[in-house]
Amino acid sequence: MFPLKRRTKIIIIAALIVLVIIGIWLYRTVYVSTGSALSRAESFLFTRTTVTQLGEQGAMRYFFATNRQMTQENEILRYPFGNQRESLLKFGFYDTRVEPSVGLGMFINPSEFFQNEEIKIERMKQLQQEAFVQKLKKVVDESPQRSLLVVVHGFREAFPSALRKTAFLGHVLDINSPIMLFDWPGDQGSNLRGYRRARTVATESGVELAKTLELIIRDVQPDKLWLIANSMGGQVVADAFSHMYQNPDFADAEIELEDVILTAPDVGQDDFDNQFKHEISAMARNVTVYVSSNDRALVMSRVINREPRRGESTLTPDMLDEAIRVSELIEPNEELVTLVDVTPVNRTRNFHNFSLETPEFFDDLYLRLMNESNLRTRPLYRFETPEGAAYFVLTPGR
Repeated sequence: MFPLKRRTKIIIIAALIVLVIIGIWLYRTVYVSTGSALSRAESFLFTRTTVTQLGEQGAMRYFFATNRQMTQENEILRYPFGNQRESLLKFGFYDTRVEPSVGLGMFINPSEFFQNEEIKIERMKQLQQEAFVQKLKKVVDESPQRSLLVVVHGFREAFPSALRKTAFLGHVLDINSPIMLFDWPGDQGSNLRGYRRARTVATESGVELAKTLELIIRDVQPDKLWLIANSMGGQVVADAFSHMYQNPDFADAEIELEDVILTAPDVGQDDFDNQFKHEISAMARNVTVYVSSNDRALVMSRVINREPRRGESTLTPDMLDEAIRVSELIEPNEELVTLVDVTPVNRTRNFHNFSLETPEFFDDLYLRLMNESNLRTRPLYRFETPEGAAYFVLTPGR
């Protein structure tokens, strides 16, 4: 092989340098710039939630009330609450930072890395009731609709995970409104005994949730008060309304809550139909119940409690006649309660966590909270029984 001439070598080296420069330019143009754009697009620059945003971009403030007993008498402690209930309410706020990349489907990762790195609790502070009301009212007054969303989680939820799940819900739902967690000690153990103990605690915690809602209605006075409860949190809500209904101020014709949302409610059908629906009609303008026929957690609940749960749907693809029984909750011309079956879009692990992992659910929920008129969206398919009762099925977007 003949050696290359010096001039040829220079040309080859120059060509390689040009190719490297072009490669670097293409990399910066195609990958770095688009990656930067994607990062900006995923960041909090585009969030609708500005009223709870702190000075530093990305940090959000949430409020909480809890009926857990304190494990140590120190208001500066990070997580000072155990899993025992008491009648004394504790109040406070916490500041969180959610990684922009966190989205639907990512919350299922239970690892410590996720909990510590993806959703960070940067600060938590307890407040006396008067100071809590003042801070919460200030944020409510500054929000566009003078609104407040109260969140109640379900069975097995510990205090730290309840904080993070509330922050996650606020991050994904993305409504410009303050959000407050009502936390009750649902973490009574994962076995059968723990489940039954949690049901007892849920019923007892209705008293404290009722006191919390009464405090908000009386002293914070939001124009729009929304309440969303998941799973056994629905039992806490049902019992809270039973207590509130005993108060003549809440049993009158005046509406105190704009929307009550129950997702996969672990509440007995008889309790719901014969008691809760009547009591809530005196206080709420709209009640939406999201159900699913493939909810394995509620199937187990039905076996344990020896009765169907309200969060179970009977919709199956090959048994349309069975689906009609879902509408037993809805009276003909019912204007208070809306039943939404999420079976076609429920692809979660145990089919019980669609309220944290299903995009169609969050889209539907956002529209319900932010629009006063009736929803008219393609994914929401209307069924009507021969008796005139109607319910809706949430279908995948096409």
